[in-house]
Amino acid sequence: MDAFNPLEYFEMLAKKNKLCKQHGFKPVFCSGPDNIEGIMAEYRKTENFIVIDDMTDNNVHNNKPGWFTRSVYTVWVLAGTTYNDPEDRKAKMALCRRIFKQFLSKMISDKAKLVYGQDMYYLALEKVYYKELGRYSFNGATGLYFMVENDIPENLVFNSDEWEE
Repeated sequence: MDAFNPLEYFEMLAKKNKLCKQHGFKPVFCSGPDNIEGIMAEYRKTENFIVIDDMTDNNVHNNKPGWFTRSVYTVWVLAGTTYNDPEDRKAKMALCRRIFKQFLSKMISDKAKLVYGQDMYYLALEKVYYKELGRYSFNGATGLYFMVENDIPENLVFNSDEWEE
C-alpha cells in the first residue's frame, strides 16, 4: 500500500493486529449496515469479524480556506457470543473495546509518524465516534462500530466554458 486508502488501511489493521489474529477476527467488507446480516450468517464458519463498510456517507463543505469532501468510514468489530451467557457477552464486548482502542492508537501513531506521508493529514482522529451494540442487536454477537471522518480537498473553481449562456 503506497498511498493511504482508508478501506485497505482498515483491512491491514485487522490483518496485522495481534489481538485480532489471536481471536480469529476475519476482515470482510460490506456495503451498508443492512449487509451485515449476511455476514452474521457466516458465524457457523467464523466467530469474529472486522467488517469494513465500503459505502461512505459524504458531504461537501467549506472551512474558509477551501472546499472539502468529508467521507465517513464505518468499521464494525463483532465477536460471537455464547447464547444466554451474560459473562461471555461481557468478556467479548471488552475484547471488542480493546481492539477498537488498539486500532485508534495505531491510526494516531501512523498519522503522527507520517507513515503515508501527508495522505493521512485530513483524517479526523481528534474525535472518533463509536457505538456499542445492545444486548439484542445481533443474535449471538456483540461488539461495536466506529466512524472516522476524512476530509479530501476539492477543486471547485467555476469554469464558464462548461456552461451555455
